[in-house]
Amino acid sequence: MRIFSIILLIIASVFIYTATAEQPCTDDGCPEFNKISNVEQEHEIEDFPNVLPVVHTETKSQFVYSLNKCIDKVYETTPAEYHIPKELIIAQAAIETGWGQSRFANEGNNLFGIRTYDKDSEWLLPITWDQNKWIGWGVKVYDTRCDSVKDYIRILNEVFAYSEFREARDNGADALELADTLTRYASKHNYTDIIKNVIKYNIRGVYDL
Repeated sequence: MRIFSIILLIIASVFIYTATAEQPCTDDGCPEFNKISNVEQEHEIEDFPNVLPVVHTETKSQFVYSLNKCIDKVYETTPAEYHIPKELIIAQAAIETGWGQSRFANEGNNLFGIRTYDKDSEWLLPITWDQNKWIGWGVKVYDTRCDSVKDYIRILNEVFAYSEFREARDNGADALELADTLTRYASKHNYTDIIKNVIKYNIRGVYDL
């Protein structure tokens, strides 16, 4: 009888532990996290004031609108006189990445083909090149795509090669006029015409920025 009582006590203890123990996480998530929907979690993440928005590359529209949101966030801490027309930023990002589809955009978070000359930093090279051979420069790798937007804005505002751009902006030039000053941004001879065409035919009247 005593042995039987001990067995019953052990069974009862196991039952109580099982009922009250913290349930493990599974492939479907953790019980306490599942109380919050995915949408609510996204809103909570976006509510952090210092977190840069994610620039999405799944579709053309997602790319444009999320990039627009990134620019708005960057401009919150950028003096107004350093602002660059959104149309111009988005047009260049579209050209340099094929509307967000390039390897540099998705593996390196680089939306503008910005180079680094620091061998010890993170960098990429065109896919057909030897990725382990330093050639004096590489395509810069960023923590986030929005970080590359910040760097692009810094470059156009600080680098000597774009002094004509800054002068034109100070004189009230619009996005199309500013595009004409970016002859040194890329080696392609009709690069500025491509920028203007993207602004006129692929952004203006298509997206509400």
